[in-house]
Amino acid sequence: MIVRLGRNVPWAATLAALGGAGLLAGPSAVSGITVATLAWVEAGVERESADAQGWRKLKAGDRVRTGDRLRTPQDGLARLEFPWMSITIGPATVLHIPAEVVLSTVLGQGRAEFEARGREIVKVRTAEAEIRGAGRLVVRRERGRTLVTAMAMDGTFRVEAFGETVVLQGGEGTTVRDGEVPTPAQRLPEAPERIRPGSDPLYVSNGQPVTLDWSPAAPTSHVQVMPLDSDEVLMERDVGSPPYALVIPWEGTYRWRISSRDAQGLEGRPSEAGVICVVEK
Repeated sequence: MIVRLGRNVPWAATLAALGGAGLLAGPSAVSGITVATLAWVEAGVERESADAQGWRKLKAGDRVRTGDRLRTPQDGLARLEFPWMSITIGPATVLHIPAEVVLSTVLGQGRAEFEARGREIVKVRTAEAEIRGAGRLVVRRERGRTLVTAMAMDGTFRVEAFGETVVLQGGEGTTVRDGEVPTPAQRLPEAPERIRPGSDPLYVSNGQPVTLDWSPAAPTSHVQVMPLDSDEVLMERDVGSPPYALVIPWEGTYRWRISSRDAQGLEGRPSEAGVICVVEK
């Protein structure tokens, strides 16, 4: 029997149908099915597959399969493109795609940003919680603690732990600690209003740092760099109070934005974008 997986067919339903047809006997039987493409890599990403020993480096364009575990270095980033959503994996992050009939992702540590439109097709798990919904979502697990932060930037998400569920609308967040129920939904930090460089481009020579500044300042913030004509993130960093010196390693014109984080680690909406032009020396 030949099964063709079309772009408009949800993979979770397809895998479930295969299982019902007797082609997938259990979790181990769905290992190795291609579900995504590695669309972007900054500073390297490694994969540990169910059918191979050890970690191996990946490059943009490589396929990602069920059973794969991905990790990025301290200054790395990777973007996965599924037929129905994208996942941006931040620095020092470990993400697992279990070989299970119903597709989900498991965040072991770090930061992952999910974006899916229309249907409720995001399912994220951590050691402490399960998150479902559609829209744009940021999930963190960090600092060596059993702490999860889930931030709904838009859309609606349900965060469940220990039999309790919190519903998040756009601009709300919650935290989940090991052995506890989710905290009540709360508003995310406001976006910084004044950034420099702003809409007037700042020119910098290739290899030289650009000084980023913003206010109001927060003890911890999150910086992202995107192409001029796209919101696809090329690099990102967690940073302290401003100013912050950033080197963009490619020539071209880019946008940057900054998000504040509160004392719990919840990340707010990003600022308006500023423009940086990296030119030849």
